[in-house]
Amino acid sequence: MKWIRYLFSSIWRLWFLISFIIAFIVFIPTLFFFTAIVKNNLVVNYLTKYWSGMFMIMSGVFWTVEFEEKLDPKRKYIFCPNHASTLDIPLVTAAIPLPMLFMGKKELVSIPLFGYFYRKNSIIVDRSKIRDSYAAFLKAGEKLDKGLNVCIFPEGGIPPAKIFLKKFKNGPFKLAVEKDIFIVPITLLDNKKNFPQEYYRGYPGIVRVKVHKPIKANTEDKNAVESLNTSAYNTIFEQLKIYGS
Repeated sequence: MKWIRYLFSSIWRLWFLISFIIAFIVFIPTLFFFTAIVKNNLVVNYLTKYWSGMFMIMSGVFWTVEFEEKLDPKRKYIFCPNHASTLDIPLVTAAIPLPMLFMGKKELVSIPLFGYFYRKNSIIVDRSKIRDSYAAFLKAGEKLDKGLNVCIFPEGGIPPAKIFLKKFKNGPFKLAVEKDIFIVPITLLDNKKNFPQEYYRGYPGIVRVKVHKPIKANTEDKNAVESLNTSAYNTIFEQLKIYGS
């Protein structure tokens, strides 16, 4: 019956939150040391990978990753996944072997304790303010110059469930053209189904990640930003279509 499924999903979602908190508490001492004292985003990123993997496994979420092409650790990338769920950030963190900083929404900063680490180790953006968005992309460019990869959700937020794939914003692609670096489209195939926005839905299981071949714009093309945007969008759209996500 439907109510039994809703009850199971609600209990599991509660356990997911508890797993997140338990893993967070375990990592707080080292996260604090490398955030407030040593101030090393790179080490914090690797700690976050273990933390993300730990709480997802505790909650019964496992993942498989398919790479179309091996990532070069000597290169710098802008990773662009589709945005389908609050599971997206920990999943991408655990799945991608290279260190990266996320560009994330300002609202998460208000979460007690977690918000402190999030603010110090992410690129925060208030998407309602054009000036703030511009400043966030400037900061992302600075992080790329310092040798860190960046992950930006080009849809600009989690779209309603009825939207298959929201139109991509130009920000990450403009940054890629300016810095002359690769964009890596990432398709998250199962997050909308396994961990949807509705609290009473969702279930544990295996979620799939498809890391597509890095693409680079022709900087001599006057429409380079739009072309790169379209290429990344079509790559993810077609992959979602194949798997019926």
